[in-house]
Amino acid sequence: MKHSPETHILRILSRLPRNMVKMHGNENISEFVLHELCCKDCFNFSRAAYFVDNPAFNCLKGVAGFAQDESCELEVAIWEKPHEFSSHMKSSMFNQKVRDCVQYSCKSCENPDEDIMQEIAKQLGMDQFKYCTWDMKHDNHGYLIYQSCEQDPDLEDLLNGVSLLSFCPIF
Repeated sequence: MKHSPETHILRILSRLPRNMVKMHGNENISEFVLHELCCKDCFNFSRAAYFVDNPAFNCLKGVAGFAQDESCELEVAIWEKPHEFSSHMKSSMFNQKVRDCVQYSCKSCENPDEDIMQEIAKQLGMDQFKYCTWDMKHDNHGYLIYQSCEQDPDLEDLLNGVSLLSFCPIF
């Protein structure tokens, strides 16, 4: 039986909370979640960068990055082989670029979000990009800058997916 793309997305999103709970205590759960969200069966991004904006500390921090050309070959088994996946992510150049990105909060400067995301995307070598933002707990804000491989995802589906990143610890 062939499943629609929406069914694949739903399956991935519905199993993420259970996998996240299994990984409780790991510092890099957001890398696992981002990897799942970006895979071909979900939103199919060639690159994605996840940031958290904390206005209280006047800081926008890169948390995790995904580049399909650096993607982990474990694909399905990342949750069963977390140490291998974590080791792979430490060596991912794009992930490190994202994690090294720190600047003043978007909410504390006069520039519009679009200009700030444009500058960050340029630093990350992302020419054609889109971004979305969502509210997080403790008055923080999540940002995802992404490049789609094919068609852009439905924004509501994307926000439902990336909102799961809000439950990941930030270290």
